[in-house]
Amino acid sequence: MSSSIPPPPPSRSSSCFVTKPARGFQVLRIDGYSCTKDLLGGERISSDIFIVGGRHWCVDYYPNGADASVNESGAIALYLRLAGTNSDGGGHRQKVRVPARYKFSLLDVATGDATYERPEETGVFTFDWHQAAGGDDARCGYAEFITRQELEGLIREDRLAIRCDVGVTEVAPLPVVAADPLAANPSSTSRFMHDIASRQRYNYLGFNGYNGGIGDEFYGLDGYRRSQEPPLDDKEYILRCLTAERPRE
Repeated sequence: MSSSIPPPPPSRSSSCFVTKPARGFQVLRIDGYSCTKDLLGGERISSDIFIVGGRHWCVDYYPNGADASVNESGAIALYLRLAGTNSDGGGHRQKVRVPARYKFSLLDVATGDATYERPEETGVFTFDWHQAAGGDDARCGYAEFITRQELEGLIREDRLAIRCDVGVTEVAPLPVVAADPLAANPSSTSRFMHDIASRQRYNYLGFNGYNGGIGDEFYGLDGYRRSQEPPLDDKEYILRCLTAERPRE
């Protein structure tokens, strides 16, 4: 008799991705606006890098325009620049192209409200890993955002505040997790360890056992009471940025 060998089990796999909008903004505050007029054309003041949708962004302010061949300009230039990404272009340090929405506004330093703004624009930003500073393709914005005469009619306390809103579509893998085997037949020991691990995870994420809604108090695993400040809304965050005292020289 010939023995038959059963075929190997099929290879099985699954993939899942989630797409979602990501938004954020940067507030670039410049104290001593009048001194920035001494910078030549092509010289810029850049914000700190901020992350929206897994991409690294930067706001560039050119007091006398972005054209280095012109020493003085009658308008300021503003650009949003793609300064990097969380990926390396597919593992080969290739160019990365990112479509994004952006909007620039000038803010009243006393109220945080917009005193001048342009409509939202859409652009494609190209980041080249071989150009650390980023080329012209890495930025989108305005060579003449507002004339100096108009701008200086809005300036208060010699302080300039620029807001840049950024919106992108983020694509992220969503892991497909098998059912927890502890839920099917948990022993007392494994269930205890599972509960401890879950409590530690929630404690790490900030869900420290809300005390029934009395104030903003939370309790950690050690039983000590802790206070947690509620998150700021956009308006309050902007006001804090604009009113923060600068370090004394």
